[in-house]
Amino acid sequence: MKILVVEDDTMIREGLSEFLSESGYTMVQAKEGKEALEKFNTDIHLVILDIQIPYINGLDVLKEIRKESNLPVLILTAFSNEEFKIDAYTNLADGYIEKPFSLSVLKARIDALLQKQDTFEYKNVCVNFKSYTAKIDGKMIDINAKELEILKYLLDNAGIALSRAQILDHVWKESEDVPYDRVIDVYIKELRKKLGLDCITTIRNVGYKLEKS
Repeated sequence: MKILVVEDDTMIREGLSEFLSESGYTMVQAKEGKEALEKFNTDIHLVILDIQIPYINGLDVLKEIRKESNLPVLILTAFSNEEFKIDAYTNLADGYIEKPFSLSVLKARIDALLQKQDTFEYKNVCVNFKSYTAKIDGKMIDINAKELEILKYLLDNAGIALSRAQILDHVWKESEDVPYDRVIDVYIKELRKKLGLDCITTIRNVGYKLEKS
């Protein structure tokens, strides 16, 4: 899992990155808003975002992120003003942590947010990505690992149009024989057929997008 931490205080940013790296996360650092948006991409799984940062403030960065993705965003700030909290949640932040804070508590919040991504529920469908299982109305459905890995990638990037090449690059490992990109069409067709996922839409001349709503 890759986390983007956006914080202008070097000591806090590097301390957070070191602590979370030791916990198994891959860290990407940004010290201000412009850099944060430049480094934000479809490989990021969670963002830790300070509000008071140079050039583009944290809330405006959050607004830009929400135009592209529903990935978890934790707001990190010294402000305790309720207006800031309301503004953060209005712009779909997933959590709010005030400085000073406990690293262990922050990690627990991160783990909890990322744990949510291990399951996917849509209408009468329930998918568990840890056990590689899928159920409809509680009944187990026969589905293969690659289908679920593609679904997971679409879910992690909900709301973003992903090309077939992006899906191939993310799902197929270097040690595996990579198929032609049109094979993705077959997997998507199977996902729709087996699980009735009309939330996966085709983006003409681009690829596919999952709409969680």
